[in-house]
Parts: sequence; structure tokens; C-alpha cells
Amino acid sequence: MLVGYLLLAPPVLLVGPLAGLLLLTRPGTVREWLWLAVTAAWTLLWLNQSGDLASQFARAGAVLLIGTFLALTVWRPSALFSRALIATTLAGAALIAWMWHFDVSWGAVQRGVESDLWAYNRALLVRLGSNGNSAAIEPLFAEMATMVRTAGAFYPALLFLASLAGLRLAWSWYHRLARRPVGPPPAPFAAFRFNDQLVWGWVVGLALCLLPLPEVWSVVGGNLLLVWSVVYAVRGLAIFSAGSRRVPVPVIATLTIVAMFLLPFVLGGLTLLGLADTWLDFRRRLAVTTI
Repeated sequence: MLVGYLLLAPPVLLVGPLAGLLLLTRPGTVREWLWLAVTAAWTLLWLNQSGDLASQFARAGAVLLIGTFLALTVWRPSALFSRALIATTLAGAALIAWMWHFDVSWGAVQRGVESDLWAYNRALLVRLGSNGNSAAIEPLFAEMATMVRTAGAFYPALLFLASLAGLRLAWSWYHRLARRPVGPPPAPFAAFRFNDQLVWGWVVGLALCLLPLPEVWSVVGGNLLLVWSVVYAVRGLAIFSAGSRRVPVPVIATLTIVAMFLLPFVLGGLTLLGLADTWLDFRRRLAVTTI
């Protein structure tokens, strides 16, 4: 999971909180000092890079996220998902205030994100078609343009989800590395759950998308629905993980391979499973059945 996250998401959203957590516990072993030095140097180098508005937006969000998470840790250490959610939400609110203070519009940030993505993908496609086969990649340009616009529209949700995952992984690795960590260790993945009242996020997101409101609110609703879909899909996967403990490994491997070819349907099913758990509490029923 650590390697996958570092490849797919901004690493600073993981190494930054990890460096702060290690610093809070006053490292006393060589391993702690080594990890602190590596993560702190990585964070400082990333934050000191020059860049356009999109890069400045990401750096501001990372700084606010790290500061908010560490402040909540000092106040009340907890391994609950709600702490990561609160830290990310507060950092998002502070980031909106940062945009308002510096008169930065979301449209400008979105154009910067799309420009960076398009420049990277265009260079990649040009290299692929450098052997005189440029006509063959023209359809890819159109498809890539659509993907870039989609990523730009849902960039807040993607950044929010990356922040949640980064904080969760940082807390997990912190308890592996620190000799005397503060707070309880994270619960097993199969026990992942959160307050059932968060289901109202679905209601708010659907309302913003369906009601005849200005377009900006539809964008907010779409991003909110994406965040809640992924969060509830993870909850559904945790339920499946809890229920599959008695299933033979070859069966699980076969189901995993099949799921890769039916990924959209699998994600939809996991999301519905996570939503249904709000009222049915499947893991409690599984525990009663096991007993």
C-alpha cells in the first residue's frame, strides 16, 4: 500500500504528517532519527520547489493538512477515521480562506491543474508517436483531453481522498517506526467504519447535483459524491474482508482476478454494501453467526 500510494498520490501528504508525528515523540533511536531525517528532507524539498498556481495550491493544502493533523494529535490522539476526516475538512476550509485572502479563483486553479496534466500527457503521447506514427495517436489526444478535463473538475475530491489515505498510512507507519508512539495503533482494516450520520453527505451531494442551482454547486455536489462513494466503497471492502476470513485463499485469488475485469460493477457493489451497513451492521451479524 505504501509503494502504491507513493506512485499514485503526492508523497508529501504521507511523509509530511509522518515526519511531524516522529518529531512530536522526540525520537531516541537510530531508526527514528533516520526516518525523521528522510521524511523531513523530502517534505522540505517538495515544499521549496517552484511552480505555477496549481503547484502553489497543492503546497498550501499540504502545509495546512500537516499542521491541522498534528494539532489534533497534540490535543487528542486517536486512531479513528473521524480524526483524519476532521483534519482534512479543516485543512480544506483553511485552503478556501487562503484562496479568498490571495484572491485566487477556483477556475484559475483548475486551469492550472489541467494545463500541467495536459503538458505531461502530451509530451508522453508525442514520444510514443515519434516514429512517424502521429496519426495513430490522434484519437488518444481526444481521449486524453477528456480525461484531463475530468481530473481537473474532480481535483478537490481527488486531493481530499489522497489526504485521507495519506494520514491513515502515516499513522500506521508511525506506530511501526516509533518506539513509544502516542495514541492507540490503527485498528485492522476489516474493522474500518465511521459514524453512520455521515450518510447525510450522500444526501447533500445528491441535492446539490439534482436541484436547479448554479453550476458551481453542481461541481461541489459531484466532488462530494465522489468522496463519499470512495469512502463507502472502502467500508464495503472492509466488510468483505471481514466476511472472507473463512474463505480459502485460492477462491479469494480467483475473485480478485475476476474483479479486475469487472471493476466498475465491483466498485458500485462495494459502495452499496458500505451504504447498507449503515442500517444492517453486517459485521455484527457475522460475529453472531460465528459464535
